[in-house]
Amino acid sequence: MGYAKEILRKGVHFGSLIIPASAIFLPKKEMVFILAALALGMLVVDIIKSRNRVFRKFFLGLFGKVLRGKEQEGGMTASTVLVASAALTVYLFRTEIAVSALVFLSVGDSFAALVGKKFGRTPLVSGRTLEGSLAALLSCLLFSMPLLQISAARGWSLSPAGLAAGAVAATLAELFEIPLDDNLRIPVLAGMVMELVIPG
Repeated sequence: MGYAKEILRKGVHFGSLIIPASAIFLPKKEMVFILAALALGMLVVDIIKSRNRVFRKFFLGLFGKVLRGKEQEGGMTASTVLVASAALTVYLFRTEIAVSALVFLSVGDSFAALVGKKFGRTPLVSGRTLEGSLAALLSCLLFSMPLLQISAARGWSLSPAGLAAGAVAATLAELFEIPLDDNLRIPVLAGMVMELVIPG
């Protein structure tokens, strides 16, 4: 995938910030239901795309520019995994933890890919670069600042140290490839760390 298409793809990914923004205001149960229903609908679309050539051609005409090879060939799209992961994250964690973890997913993964592909010079592991990982960490830390302001306004228990720990966890989850999609492992691992570090 060329860099211009990567920018478009990560722009869509960055737009997933609407999910944690919605989770700030909607009740937890309603948010989980909406996300789970949306993920199920997207999964049905993925299944039809994989089995129906005519529909796949139509789907690719709409979204082909932001899909990777396996997604174009009929595999599950990253967006489906992301929405399902968001449903799980909101279900598992306190609202403030879930919101923070999903923000880290949206910004950390996006900046890691864009900076890594364009400016990455120092290889690390799994095809990642030092520059990309630093971009992920710094972007998560930067977005922790408005999260702290929201926390104070809503009476949440977020702390600078807790968010920093979550940012590091999100960065490491993006860096090391384990048998889990990064759209799943980033918010879940970051959320687990913040739940341990930030008192309830």
